[in-house]
Amino acid sequence: MLTGRAEMNRTIVVEDEIDRQIEHIRDAMDLAGEPLAALPGRQILQIRTARYHTAGFIPSAAGRPTSQAYIVFTGEPTPSSDVTRGILRFVSDDELQTPSYDAAQKTIQIWVDWTYVHMVIEQLKHRRHYLWIGFFEKGHTYGDLHSDP
Repeated sequence: MLTGRAEMNRTIVVEDEIDRQIEHIRDAMDLAGEPLAALPGRQILQIRTARYHTAGFIPSAAGRPTSQAYIVFTGEPTPSSDVTRGILRFVSDDELQTPSYDAAQKTIQIWVDWTYVHMVIEQLKHRRHYLWIGFFEKGHTYGDLHSDP
């Protein structure tokens, strides 16, 4: 774990990487030329711990039993962020939801197709990983788990 000045420099690098990724996303989503909205803009979590969960449950007495695998991340926000926790949920394609940020809970939630579970496990073996969410004009929302080998 880095401390002091080295940690500060690492944080700045993460924010620069997100800025570059935002430009890539804007191009991929055909948003070139549109300004970024500050809706809250973006939240970046530098992941320090990951706790794996596999759950079976019934959502209500009238509901149908179901299951879900998810990972709960904790860490530190970058200087431009407030987030301290993230949840990455593995679901079937028909259960995907828009990534979200809960400011009161300081939590990012991202739903991904369960077929990506092996890629995520591989990413978590990397030396550095972070979860982030960004908000763009016209309601576009993007979130991902990003890692560096």
